[in-house]
Amino acid sequence: MATWPDNYVYKVFDGAWFNVKYAIENTWKDKNVVLLFTDGTYPHTEEQMLKFPLLDMLKANMEFKEDDYESFMQQYNLPEKFRLFIKNNVSEMQSSKISSMLAGHLTPETFSEDMVCRAFISSYLGDKKLLDWEPIIIRMLVLGIQSEEKRRNEFYYRLSKNSDAKKAVDAKLNRIFGRSYNPNSEQKMKEVAECLKYNSITQLLDVAQGDNYKQYKIKNPMMLEGQNKVYEYGLQNRQWSEKFSQAMAELGKDIKEEEIISVYGIDAQYNYMPEALCWPILKEILEKELMPNPDEVNDRMRNMSLKFSPQSDIIVVIKFIEQVALYYEKVKAVGSLKFNSPEAYVQKYIDREEGLYLADLCYRHSLEAYHVLITKDIPIEQTINEVKHQLDMEYAKLTNVLNLEWLTCVLEQEDLFDGLTIAKQENLYAEEATPDSQVIVISDALRYEVAVELMQELASKKTDHDLKLTVRKAMLPTETKYCKTAMLPHHSLTLQGNEMAVDNAVLSTIESRTNHLRRYKDKSLCITYEELMNGPVNSKREIFKQFPLVYVFHDTIDRASHSQSPFEVISACRKAIDELKTLIPRIMASWNVTNVVVTSDHGFIYNDQVFEEKDKHSITEVSEEKKTRYYLTTSSAKVEGIVKFPISKVSGITSSDTYVAVPIGTNRLAAPGGYNFAHGGATLQEMLVPVIIGHKGKQQKTEKVGVSLMSHNLNMVSSRLKFHLIQSEAVSMSVMERRVTCQVFNGDEPVTAEKELLLNSTDIANLNNRVFEVTLNLNKSVTSSVLQLRIYDVDDRLNPLIKETVKNNTMIEQDF
Repeated sequence: MATWPDNYVYKVFDGAWFNVKYAIENTWKDKNVVLLFTDGTYPHTEEQMLKFPLLDMLKANMEFKEDDYESFMQQYNLPEKFRLFIKNNVSEMQSSKISSMLAGHLTPETFSEDMVCRAFISSYLGDKKLLDWEPIIIRMLVLGIQSEEKRRNEFYYRLSKNSDAKKAVDAKLNRIFGRSYNPNSEQKMKEVAECLKYNSITQLLDVAQGDNYKQYKIKNPMMLEGQNKVYEYGLQNRQWSEKFSQAMAELGKDIKEEEIISVYGIDAQYNYMPEALCWPILKEILEKELMPNPDEVNDRMRNMSLKFSPQSDIIVVIKFIEQVALYYEKVKAVGSLKFNSPEAYVQKYIDREEGLYLADLCYRHSLEAYHVLITKDIPIEQTINEVKHQLDMEYAKLTNVLNLEWLTCVLEQEDLFDGLTIAKQENLYAEEATPDSQVIVISDALRYEVAVELMQELASKKTDHDLKLTVRKAMLPTETKYCKTAMLPHHSLTLQGNEMAVDNAVLSTIESRTNHLRRYKDKSLCITYEELMNGPVNSKREIFKQFPLVYVFHDTIDRASHSQSPFEVISACRKAIDELKTLIPRIMASWNVTNVVVTSDHGFIYNDQVFEEKDKHSITEVSEEKKTRYYLTTSSAKVEGIVKFPISKVSGITSSDTYVAVPIGTNRLAAPGGYNFAHGGATLQEMLVPVIIGHKGKQQKTEKVGVSLMSHNLNMVSSRLKFHLIQSEAVSMSVMERRVTCQVFNGDEPVTAEKELLLNSTDIANLNNRVFEVTLNLNKSVTSSVLQLRIYDVDDRLNPLIKETVKNNTMIEQDF
């Protein structure tokens, strides 16, 4: 028999309640008392506990438990109502995996059966952390993939052994989907996946008569909210989105997208759109809606793009359609291509917001998007190719008609191009040279529309420099060997055979150009972009310290594009933008240059289509030089389809007997050279060269971009408000970005978290890139039917930019 220390009293309870209680309070008051109650005298139920004479002492003192579950409850002071649940699961709860998951949660205030069951299920799924129900359901759906058979069998075997965890899964699935998994089926989550897929697509639609899947229709807003949370988690979680989409495709394959479309049509307001649902919709839009209704198509593309991961193939196609629609939208807004004067053509072409240059920009962007998507496996590839072919023809027709009208108008003027208000290319140095440090960058074939995009990129950079975009008229022929060196300082430009001489010297090398430049300014230098950028870091700053005037020759577009590879032309434009948007700020900031000028020797015309021999204009008269867009001749005789200009009238070259002959419109001549990518002629695209002028320390952005709502009909549905904000203008050199906060209020009490948004798009052409989707979720219980959305500038929290009424259609009070 055990011997107790002197300060302990051990007593087997004999049923004498009064004597024991008296002894504890008096005789044994200075002792440690150990009472042993037999099974018949100890209270087990709550009712027995309330009648227990020593209840106050039992609660105030430590109670020894022989069973693990009772000691576990005692250890964490867990409520009595969890007794049976803990008794059934205590061994598993005490395992190292589960106990680590539950660490910090085993308190009377936070303990719940749901939490413990989620810990069990998380462990069965192979996770080391406690998962919420959304990721649990996603993981269970993913286990339905054919390749997951081993993990699937293991999970459901372990789940079947824990009746409480299984009940928790059944209850949760039924609460969200109205059905649970089927333990007797190989595809256990098939019905859940079908329900999720069907309602995710059609929840905004009333059931149609011919809907074969209407048995899955759920109208309960709480259930729909739960499904939406599951679906959104599956799509947005980077780790599981791909497998989730695969699981939905495999398990939900009997919910056929084509059947849904046949019943509800392509214009129905589908809530979520799996890729399989999108392809037939996109095909019909391309075939029937794109050209006649481009603005509506663009709206559709914006809304569809919000439903997919940026990495999905469908987004690549949507971006292509969006750009083509934007092209047709811009062209549709132009109207007539006949204007009253050459000046009107120039101003209409370069107008920043609505200029004709946008057709060139949108066409280039369309080709850029097309060359990305042709690397993908696209189900509607044939339709895409037909749309691309139609776009090529429409663009070719537009640019040809535009330039026919332009040249016709020019020929009606006695002074030809001299009546234009824009400056001449050959006068660049004389008119833009400064006594301070200056860099002049000549980017070969930097077309005006490419320069506009470059300015957009520069506008997004935080800089103290003032940059503005202007335009000059290039010389004819718009060819590198004439136009590039004409922008060096000079007294005369003359012809020497097929070359142009600057002050009687042909400047065909960097060295010869530097020597020429130093005749006008001692400390000056000509250098290639590659030589500048590839030199040692320290030497770059020293170059600009040593030489106050530097000409940088940048040749990314022209060099790559003469290969006539469609991909090379478009990618060269993108590369040039990337190079120059880095170079220009670096010149002015890191290398401490006061003034910079970026311009081009000429633009170009480009069509991504094959030019047959029959499409090339044949020239039989004698010529001194002939290329695909011009020839030089001493003959003034008229030639059909050709316009001749005295070279002294259209350039700074002094020659009394030479004519520049160019095709009317965009025709190509049958001559050596490029046909897709070409220059030398007199189109607006070739002649109007950009000039970016920058001065250090003079930038003045005084206004922020505006902001407005796309729709004023706002509704809180299933505890969630979705709306679109529009950034009303692009960030530019004069308009700065704006940071705003969005929040919903009930009176003056916020009932959603605050969401911050940076409105910083620099896109002039594509409004879709200035539309931002915002989602706000209720985080408090709200019974009011009318709420208010408030949007503030982060720098002014007193005066809202927007106050808009929100109808609260979440009629069931939430339990937050």
